[in-house]
Amino acid sequence: YKRQVKYFDLESERKMEIFLRSLAEVKWEKSTKARVASGANPKTEWKHLIDNEICGSEGVSVGYGKIPVGEYLPLHTHEPQEIYFITRGAGLLTHDDANLKKISEGDIVYIPCNKKHGIKNTGGIDLEYLFIFMIDNWDEVRYNFIKR
Repeated sequence: YKRQVKYFDLESERKMEIFLRSLAEVKWEKSTKARVASGANPKTEWKHLIDNEICGSEGVSVGYGKIPVGEYLPLHTHEPQEIYFITRGAGLLTHDDANLKKISEGDIVYIPCNKKHGIKNTGGIDLEYLFIFMIDNWDEVRYNFIKR
């Protein structure tokens, strides 16, 4: 509970401001050659929407991802826990190497720390999703892609 008080303490030195931004005004990002060499799919894209550097948030970072039809977010792990909220499309969530679960628009997924997970787009449109980490900045996430 101490951590929550920190975020809502109106007497703190730094007053938080409400942040509003249109998804359309944020540019899509793609993996670098080094990231692709480590196992990332060069066809997936994402937008970093919220973190401490973007808007001063504390303890939460939010992004928006897109996986084209027939493509995949490779199986990977990372230290922070994560939440997916599927906003468009359908696919398969891969976890623990082989377990598959169908996911589609409106589904929410919680991923504990260091659990293997990935997504394959099996639908007829781009699969889009919010991804949320309980971290201050994006540089706190290190993706460890699982090479098959």
